[in-house]
Amino acid sequence: MADYRLRLYRKFPEKQIHQVVIYLTPSQSTLVNETTFSIGELTHHFQVIHLWEQPTETFQQYQGLLPFAPLSNTNNPEETLRQVAQQIENITDKTTQSNVAASTAIISGIALNKEIIQRLLKSEIMKESVIYQEILLEGIAKGEARGIAKGKAEGLTKGF
Repeated sequence: MADYRLRLYRKFPEKQIHQVVIYLTPSQSTLVNETTFSIGELTHHFQVIHLWEQPTETFQQYQGLLPFAPLSNTNNPEETLRQVAQQIENITDKTTQSNVAASTAIISGIALNKEIIQRLLKSEIMKESVIYQEILLEGIAKGEARGIAKGKAEGLTKGF
């Protein structure tokens, strides 16, 4: 954090910077509550946000924060995801809608199993997302590479 802050200062000395560490899930680590880094005479302060302690309503107010709502301070992450899915359906811009849906599916996987996510979020909306398309392309590339490697190995075994 301190190194990153210094780099930002060198590039943008006139900018005021607020550094924040966001923890997505509860942790037993002592680091989860630390707000300073000290080494020798250097002390660096930053803010820490525990997502699971934040009010769910905060995340439901803004489209960009909807994906994080199921990780917030909710007694029922599945119901929260159901509410988020309804809000996503009401997004009029299709590109934004698909990107928020895909992000929500990915991030919700931290708190919920895939069956619940697939049941509540429409996959056809997510498939239009640039995030989904990128993941799909990576999967296709890996599959092709494995197929080529397997074909070469079989060819060498058969003497081709």
